[in-house]
Amino acid sequence: MQKTLNIHHLAIFVFIAAIFCLLPVYSAFAQGAGITISPIRFEELVDPGETLNKSIRITNISDSPRTFYVYLRDFKAAANEDGKPELILPGSEQGFFMASWIKFPNNGTYLEPGEEKEVPFTVEVPSEIGPGGYYGGIFLGTEPPEIRGQSGIGIAQQTGTLILLQVSGDIIEEAMIREFSVDKDFYSVPFEVIFLTRIDNKSNVHIKPHGTIEIFNMGGERVEVLRINDSGSNILPASIRRFVSNWEGDKGFGRYKAQLALSYGTSVELGGEGKKTISSVLYFWIIPWRTIILGLIGLVFIAALLVLGLKIYKNRAIKKAMGEAGLGRIRYTRKYKYPSPFLHLGLFIIVLLFLIFILIGGVIFFLFF
Repeated sequence: MQKTLNIHHLAIFVFIAAIFCLLPVYSAFAQGAGITISPIRFEELVDPGETLNKSIRITNISDSPRTFYVYLRDFKAAANEDGKPELILPGSEQGFFMASWIKFPNNGTYLEPGEEKEVPFTVEVPSEIGPGGYYGGIFLGTEPPEIRGQSGIGIAQQTGTLILLQVSGDIIEEAMIREFSVDKDFYSVPFEVIFLTRIDNKSNVHIKPHGTIEIFNMGGERVEVLRINDSGSNILPASIRRFVSNWEGDKGFGRYKAQLALSYGTSVELGGEGKKTISSVLYFWIIPWRTIILGLIGLVFIAALLVLGLKIYKNRAIKKAMGEAGLGRIRYTRKYKYPSPFLHLGLFIIVLLFLIFILIGGVIFFLFF
C-alpha cells in the first residue's frame, strides 16, 4: 500500500513539474501569436547615400493591452538550404548587413487589444558603401531590449519584417544549377516523382529564380508542367537554396524526360545585368511492373493452352487418319519414346523465361552502361 502511494505521489510530482517546464514555452508561443506585422518583406533598389522612408503596420491580436519594442537584427542564409533566414546580432559578424542603418523615432509602441498602428522608420544608406545586396530586419517583442538583453530572442517568436536592399553599382548576377535530380530512377504505378532542384547563387545580390519543369513521354508529348518558385522566394548571395516539386499519377509507361528551365536577374533599367536563364535535363522510367508480370503470366498460360491444344488435335488427327486407312488395330512399337506433353510445356516456359531475362538484362544494360 505504501509503495502504491509513493508511485502515485511520484507521478503527480512529475506531472506538476512538466506543467511548470512547459509554461515558458506556452508563454513564448502566445506572445508570438499576439501580434501581426506587415509587410513581411521590403525589397528596394537604392543608391549610396540615399535615405528610405518606410513604415510597418503593427496589430495587437491578443486580448490584453501591450507595448511592443523594436529589435534590430541582421540575417543570413541558413545552412540547411530551406530559405529560412538565420538571425544574428548587428555587428557580431562581418558581411553584407544593414540593421545598423535602420532608425526608429521611438522604440516602444503601445496597443490596445485589436488596435492597429503604423510605425514609420528610415533606412540611411552610407554614402561610401559598395554595390551589392545588404540584409537586415525589424522584429518586435514585449520587453524592452535593455531588460531582455540584445542577445535574447524573446521577440514575438521572430515576428518581423525582412529588409533586402540592392545598392546600385557594379552588380554581378550569376547562378548555377547545383543539382537537378529525382528520388528514384524507376517508378511503378501509381507513382510520385519527387524532383529536387538546388540553385547556387554566386552573385553579389539576392536573386529570385523562377520557371518550370516540363515532363515529356517517349513520344515527345508534354504530359505535365510543374511551376518552380512562383511565390518569389529569394536566394541570398553565396548560398544555396533547394526547391522540391512533386508529380503524381496512376498511369504511365516508358522513359520520361524532365526539362528544367529557370530565369533570374534584374533588368538593365533597374541596374542589373538583364534576364538570364539556366536549364538542365534528366531522365527516369515509369514501368507498370504489376501489369507486365500479370500480362506475362497470362501469355504463358495461353501459350501452354495452345501447345496442349495442338498436341491433342494432332493426336486425334493421326488416330482418325489411321482409322480411315484401316490401321486402327495395328499396334507398333516405337524405337524411341516421345517425351510427354508436359516436358514440351516445361521447355517452352524455360525458353520464355530466358527471353524475358535477356530482355530485362538488356534494358538494365541500356540504362546504366
